[in-house]
Amino acid sequence: MTVSEAIIHWLKGFKLDMYEGLEKIDTDQQSSRVDSFSLVRAPVQNVEEYLSGNKAYTDHYTFQARLPNQSNEDRIDNNTFGEALERWVWEKDVAGEFPAIPDAEVISVSITTPFYVGKTEDNNFLYQMTIAIKYEKER
Repeated sequence: MTVSEAIIHWLKGFKLDMYEGLEKIDTDQQSSRVDSFSLVRAPVQNVEEYLSGNKAYTDHYTFQARLPNQSNEDRIDNNTFGEALERWVWEKDVAGEFPAIPDAEVISVSITTPFYVGKTEDNNFLYQMTIAIKYEKER
């Protein structure tokens, strides 16, 4: 299982009454369908090497959500979704409930760029937020 797959599996645990949840999250490509989600790896990886030879990696992923924008109510609902997802990630981090990455120990998951409108289209907005995951691998 890749780091991306582990994060997607973990994100599927997020539930919000107004949405059916994140049952389907695509990898590296955002669908043109409204109410679709994707996770795209950013071209950045920070690596810390310890005296023991172990390494800590911090990877960044852009979570995208294509959501309707027809009414003010739609846009308020979208922001409610984004804020709830940010809060959920924070709560999971505090509780130590992390994605399961094979052969690695996850240290933290955080939001480094909050939920925002990244692209405007006729009937929808493409919202984005950046998720950082820090994990350690033994030598």
